[in-house]
Amino acid sequence: MANIRIHNLQKSFGNTPVLRGVGLDIGDGEFISLVGPSGCGKSTLLRILAGLERQDQGEVHLAGRSMDALPPSARDIAMVFQSYALYPHLTVRENIAVPLAVRRLNRWQRLPVVGRWWPGSSATRHAIDGEVSAAAKQLDIAHLLDRKPGQLSGGQRQRAALGRALVRRPAAFLMDEPLSNLDANLRVQMRSEITALHRQLGSTFVYVTHDQTEAMTMSTRVAVMMGGELLQVGTPAQIYFDPVELRVAEFIGQPQLNTLPCERDAQGRLRHHGQLLGLALPSAGPVGQRVTLGLRPEALRLAPVGRLGLSCQVSGHEHLGSEVLVWLTLQGSEHRLVLRCDALAALPARGETVGVHVEAARALAFDAQGQRLPVEAQPHV
Repeated sequence: MANIRIHNLQKSFGNTPVLRGVGLDIGDGEFISLVGPSGCGKSTLLRILAGLERQDQGEVHLAGRSMDALPPSARDIAMVFQSYALYPHLTVRENIAVPLAVRRLNRWQRLPVVGRWWPGSSATRHAIDGEVSAAAKQLDIAHLLDRKPGQLSGGQRQRAALGRALVRRPAAFLMDEPLSNLDANLRVQMRSEITALHRQLGSTFVYVTHDQTEAMTMSTRVAVMMGGELLQVGTPAQIYFDPVELRVAEFIGQPQLNTLPCERDAQGRLRHHGQLLGLALPSAGPVGQRVTLGLRPEALRLAPVGRLGLSCQVSGHEHLGSEVLVWLTLQGSEHRLVLRCDALAALPARGETVGVHVEAARALAFDAQGQRLPVEAQPHV
């Protein structure tokens, strides 16, 4: 079992709090991504799990065993760094073998010349070489074992770093933005390879990234962090379609969530600058209550200008191959919206006035504190 339990972790650097009581349970064999903007504390949390940083308060358990007093080498955890951290003077074979050599060879057996003739060294080195070759074959870098890191591409170096973690057969893998130095096409390829590796090994993966696409496509669950706090943990679908607060909804999704300031009228209906949106709040609340309406681009559709919905002027198009993003400016306000259309659909011309209707089932509403509110289709027209 390699379940990880994180309880009330707190960490400050000087007078700056970095983690504010973070708690998280990670299941055995789970792939969980920690995602959030730079400086939110996700890498610090990963380093505490690895034993590279000490928390000020809180506890970390792996498989029911406390990790707090253990050095990194005793935690049965392998970490893959953003910078690859490969030794430039060693070959790929030697880099992958490093953790096994440190663990299985004594000080004299590790000496460059004498060590090879030390009693017991030959058999141990042969076993290590076999495990290195097996890991390299698994990662499709067996043909690169005799090269040095400077002779490899970014993707090949990343595979070598993965191989070094893989041969340790750890209880859990920690990955700190391992794809951030790769180009876009190679990131897509490596995403699928890491996901396949997770399925093959069945090990626990904790993956740190600021790229929400990586988090949403690779993970069984996503943990969204901001300002040292854990805002929401859930499946990618839950995080996207059912965010618990406005900060999560705005961070997840590309293009970013459309937001509109609205007010509740006497019937509970939502209005934006007097325009009825076809939405209402079923819960009780005061007239004039301020509400932020969150609308994904796919929650909006073009329609004739009418009494319900929004009247907008088309300000531009963004063609993305199979789809087109239509940028709109609301009449009577300076707010802008973006909606998603099929690339083969008839598109309104720039400057044209159009109506925009909101799909109530996809609409998100948040109160003045950014907390989620229930919303439904307007019951009375």
